[in-house]
Amino acid sequence: MLVFCNHGNFENLATFGFSIFHMRGNRIFIQDWIAHHTYQKANDIDSYYLRVANQINDSLSTLWFEEPETNDLIHTDALKTLSIYLTCYLEDVIANTGIFAAFRAIHKDLYNQFLPFYTDDNLLDYYPEDINSEDVAVLTWLFFSERNPHLFIDPQGRLIQLITDLAYAILEEHYEVAPENPKLKSEYSLDENANYFEVRNFIEKLVATNYLTAGEYNTNLNQLMQVAELGRYQHDQAQLQQMIYRVRDNHFNNYRLHLFALKSSEFVAEVVGKEHGLYSSVKTLGNRIHSFFEYVKTDEQFVHVKHIGTKTAFKIYKDSIQEFAEPSAVLSFYMEIVPWKDAWNLSGIMTVLNPDEVNFDLPEQYEMTYRIEAMNGKDKSLKKTEKQLKDMGKLFQSEQKAAVAFMEGREVKEFANEFFQRYQQKYPSKEESPLPESNLELTADAKVTVFFNPKTGLEVFGGIEEFFPLKHNPFIEKEEKGTEADVPYARYFLNLLVEDFFPSELPKYYANLFKTEVDKQFFFPLEESILDFFLRFYKRGSYFLGPFPLIK
Repeated sequence: MLVFCNHGNFENLATFGFSIFHMRGNRIFIQDWIAHHTYQKANDIDSYYLRVANQINDSLSTLWFEEPETNDLIHTDALKTLSIYLTCYLEDVIANTGIFAAFRAIHKDLYNQFLPFYTDDNLLDYYPEDINSEDVAVLTWLFFSERNPHLFIDPQGRLIQLITDLAYAILEEHYEVAPENPKLKSEYSLDENANYFEVRNFIEKLVATNYLTAGEYNTNLNQLMQVAELGRYQHDQAQLQQMIYRVRDNHFNNYRLHLFALKSSEFVAEVVGKEHGLYSSVKTLGNRIHSFFEYVKTDEQFVHVKHIGTKTAFKIYKDSIQEFAEPSAVLSFYMEIVPWKDAWNLSGIMTVLNPDEVNFDLPEQYEMTYRIEAMNGKDKSLKKTEKQLKDMGKLFQSEQKAAVAFMEGREVKEFANEFFQRYQQKYPSKEESPLPESNLELTADAKVTVFFNPKTGLEVFGGIEEFFPLKHNPFIEKEEKGTEADVPYARYFLNLLVEDFFPSELPKYYANLFKTEVDKQFFFPLEESILDFFLRFYKRGSYFLGPFPLIK
């Protein structure tokens, strides 16, 4: 069963060199298999796994569904890529490279269960060190869901079940005899004495080539490359390479995977394992700070700076800054830095600033301030903001009897101003705090829903007023209020879930507000762990957002 909202299609997997490959005809060729690996020269072991992939592909090619929406998903290239993907899972388990094991370990840490969609009590014949049909089902769901992010695919539906049955039968046949690929194991092993650049390159190599993360990681990177319009720099190769590195570095540090909304470094850390000497350094390498600093001094190993907002001292490895010359006067910098062992490395740009260019009122600088304070065991600003949002939420809930309010576009600004004024009266502060400003441009007669997001404050949405059959909703006819007969709660929930436009807290709130109704209509009861797994998967961009008290 599929639930369609807006269509969105990703292209096929990209290789580490950021090129897209195309498979020809109905066969998978050795170059197609190698395109999913870090090395370019195939051997007999690769030929063995290629035969497995073609067996799976032949078996899956017999599938056909009456529903056109489902049948469209299993086009020739998709099934070939899926066949390689599932064969890579077999290769991963045999070689003990730890890719799927990392996924399972993270899920266990978060939810105390091996896998999503299954409870450990139901996994009576599950062996973590072997291949399992449940693994294949989860991988198949991930494969189709990542490549069709605006669809919801039932993880227990016929599409997943049939593919699992066909593919697992072949994988099980080969499990006892498939050869171990030592080259793959070697490529995905990290030397405990690796330096910063070796670790940085290893993380990107692993996340951009392994079957579980490469597809989405490279697709998104390729899209960023296109947006960057790199062609304009073709006349200057040095500048072109600088811009390419800039795009890649921003992507590396900022992009969150569908897998639990993790950063690349966090997933790779789980692959190398907690017992690895560089585990902590790998895990935190993506925690980039981009903010304003004041120069302090230079010594033999470090450039010492001070964060202007929090006065926190930072040590930057001098060798990470190209052609650094000690300034003769006190200067301010905008810097992008990442943690490395007991200090920091420059990762991105470092720009000299004039005093009037330092701006801590930007939302991203709120986050930087919170993070820097938290690193030092201080959370005064964070606690203050969290309390403000909590108090605002209480007031909003007491007035609206819900976290949503409904009005026409012309009313929103006045509603927000009056709400914030009542908040200041009810919760007076010794510190002067200006009212949040909004540059919302709403059509006067638009039907809008104002949602109080506990992480960010007031947010305004159009077109979803019918989702909420509540007593105080003026856009729902009186005889319809409070009834569930004709309200597709589950479909509304999925719309809020899969559309990027809506923040993670909105479908979460909706699923809890109408829990009984959603559970009745959904494919299975939405337990808290499954809901959180879905929120991380579909809302990876907003899952960790906040807290910033804004109206937007």
